[in-house]
Amino acid sequence: MLEIELNNSLLPKEFLSLVTIYYDNNKINFIVMKTLNIPFLILVLLLLLSNNIFSQDDNKSQVYWIHEDPVYPSMVVDYEEAVKDLVFSCKKFNIQEANWLALSTDDLRYFFVTAIEKMGDLDKSRFANLKDKMDPDKFEKIFDTFDDSYDTHYDYIVHLDKELSYMPDGINIIKEGKPFRKLQYWYVTPQNFDKVIEIAKSFKALYERKNSKEHYTLYRSGFGAIGDYIMVAIAAKSPEDYERVYRENKELLGEEGDKLYAELINTIIKVEILEGYIRLDLSYFPEK
Repeated sequence: MLEIELNNSLLPKEFLSLVTIYYDNNKINFIVMKTLNIPFLILVLLLLLSNNIFSQDDNKSQVYWIHEDPVYPSMVVDYEEAVKDLVFSCKKFNIQEANWLALSTDDLRYFFVTAIEKMGDLDKSRFANLKDKMDPDKFEKIFDTFDDSYDTHYDYIVHLDKELSYMPDGINIIKEGKPFRKLQYWYVTPQNFDKVIEIAKSFKALYERKNSKEHYTLYRSGFGAIGDYIMVAIAAKSPEDYERVYRENKELLGEEGDKLYAELINTIIKVEILEGYIRLDLSYFPEK
């Protein structure tokens, strides 16, 4: 756990006397000591986030903004057409303010992944320039379709942990030729988060020592995410290719792997496994 060195020019003195603040596992934590106006607290918390949560060593981590849409089954076709129309329009006008990698899962969730560097990146209007250039009716039709496709959607932050990821050939979240993804969410209480991180370190050391062919990226939950978790993403050519690599890796790791897995299961509170595909047809990367 790291103590935050507070900047008195940014934070009112009254706030410093009312709360105890600490920074742990990429999250701002605070304990309210006296009655405090909640909107005031949120405002100050955002100031903290902008100056601390996005501090990152490019060699160790990368922050991603995730937009997640859980889509109604009956709206999947219309929704995907709307995303493709948005991608087409962004390409047509070479919109520089927007970029995203898309991934869809078997339970009809759509994830749009954008690398960011600071809190201010979240304030940028990605589509204001597009709205000015597009036919207004076409623009509204796209976003009306989105609104009709779900009853809620989510925006949150995750941190790619490069030191805990096992990618011998270098970090690459797209992995050309391997569009299938197995996403493993390991939920944990805040009290046990450090234990899970230590287990993750042991897993990576074992994978390296055994020269495993099962490569993965590891992410930590961040601001706005529901719950505390690490997420492990494994790329493969197909579900069948994943199963083959998984069986070979399980045999390779042997009893050492089984022991670490049992330790992990005894530490976490919930597991969520998703399967899906990288969707380059729904992704957008502007030309520079």
